[in-house]
Amino acid sequence: MALRVVVLAVMAALAVSARGQTQGSLPVNVETQHGPLRGYRAAPDVVVFKGIPYAAPPTGESRWRPPATPVRWTEVRDATQFGPRCPQPQAYGPARQSPWPAQPMSEDCLTLNVWTPAKSAQARLPVIVWLHGGNFSVGAGSAPNVDGTNLARRGIVVVTLNYRLGALGFLAHPALSRESESGISGNYGLLDEIAALKWVHANIAAFGGDSASVTLMGESAGATGVGDLLVSPLARGLFQRSIVQSIGGSFASQTPLAQAEREGTTLVPDIATFRRLTAEQVIARLPQAPTVSSQPHYYPVVDGYVLPANPMTLLASGQAKMPLLIGHNSDEALFWARDLPTTLAGYREFVRGWFRPEHVDEIMVRYPAATDADVSKAATRLTTDFKVVTPTILMARAASRFSPVYMYRFSRVSPSSRSTFGGAAHTTEILYVFDNLPADLAQAEERDHALSREMAAAWVQFAKTGNPNGPGLTRWPVYRSPDYQVLAYDDAATIDSNADSPVVDFFQSRPSEVDLR
Repeated sequence: MALRVVVLAVMAALAVSARGQTQGSLPVNVETQHGPLRGYRAAPDVVVFKGIPYAAPPTGESRWRPPATPVRWTEVRDATQFGPRCPQPQAYGPARQSPWPAQPMSEDCLTLNVWTPAKSAQARLPVIVWLHGGNFSVGAGSAPNVDGTNLARRGIVVVTLNYRLGALGFLAHPALSRESESGISGNYGLLDEIAALKWVHANIAAFGGDSASVTLMGESAGATGVGDLLVSPLARGLFQRSIVQSIGGSFASQTPLAQAEREGTTLVPDIATFRRLTAEQVIARLPQAPTVSSQPHYYPVVDGYVLPANPMTLLASGQAKMPLLIGHNSDEALFWARDLPTTLAGYREFVRGWFRPEHVDEIMVRYPAATDADVSKAATRLTTDFKVVTPTILMARAASRFSPVYMYRFSRVSPSSRSTFGGAAHTTEILYVFDNLPADLAQAEERDHALSREMAAAWVQFAKTGNPNGPGLTRWPVYRSPDYQVLAYDDAATIDSNADSPVVDFFQSRPSEVDLR
């Protein structure tokens, strides 16, 4: 009887020590440089850790200052829930509704999330770090469409993160520049992204990741963040490959610091007063339209420190030499359809807001609308070509002079995209890349799932090797002059010449209010 009790006690102790751990897989408890974490098993082969602080809360006197090192903790920290999203407008997107209706907001939002399939801390798996989009005004690393479970199952560690947004992340002001040791202001969101990459570099080995094999990946504003960090001296050595999805015109037209400071002074006469406001009050007093409109926006600025010069110029001079996977969707602007003009008079004013007077007529000839009923289609095509296709291709061309570049064009329209947007709109490729399409065939057909498997496999192969080609995948040619071949993702994956090159040539020869160097 005594022996039986001892055996049962030993078995119980073994069960406790193995709790939350599958044979041969990473435990759910991990030690980081700042303290221990407890995650959970998102799938039999993937462990996830959520809401990990990578910087101290940027609150109080720390608002509008660079991110600081988080305070170390000693007790095991629960990492089973996402951290709050950074303060942002509640309504966004085609339906003007929040994609995160139940998720709280807080300035204490500088957290990241890790999905890992590693069997041990010695696995040294490649890492993808995702920067979310949202026009630098909305978004979070906790969005359901970027759940990292299915991507991690392919043999990589996936990291998503939050960074400061809107005025709290990108307000430039002479008073803030005077406070700064570097004499700059306005790029707090970019500095957050760099701090997250430094956290990855210092800690990802504990999760089975390889800090020397990091791919920085982003969409829309996140893609602009990737482009900016490609040429920022502060991010040098923190990642080795980059993926850019639907980069916007803001990448090529970022404002010089002096101009941004003047705009900041107009918006915020007194920084001390605004530091005493709540985040919600700041947002209310400094409204921002996360659209294609001309209302106030907050973007990264060329400050001579985080960004030494215009990022497109730096890229074209060979400042960033690493493999690049880049592309865009065929009908990007359908995402912003309700923000586009609907009348001929409104359309002409829309064009005047972007282009110099001498080019307005020829723009309207190239993108014609004879009646009000034609305006939506013309404005959508113009916005897609000018705001996304052109900067994406210019970035690809510039990078291809120094590094291997692989470019895609995404045109597949799932049943869900058809009913919501009517085409391959902005953001619709993300579910395919993360292999997170809904199982309901009324929302995503089998051809969608097959295409998603191929895209996810190519993205992961690129993250592992710097080349998206691999067994069972459609051959993806290197993007180079003069033919500039791309991989077209439609009902299937096919090779195509870059049919959009004439679009880029047209806009390059007609200077606009948006500098697309």
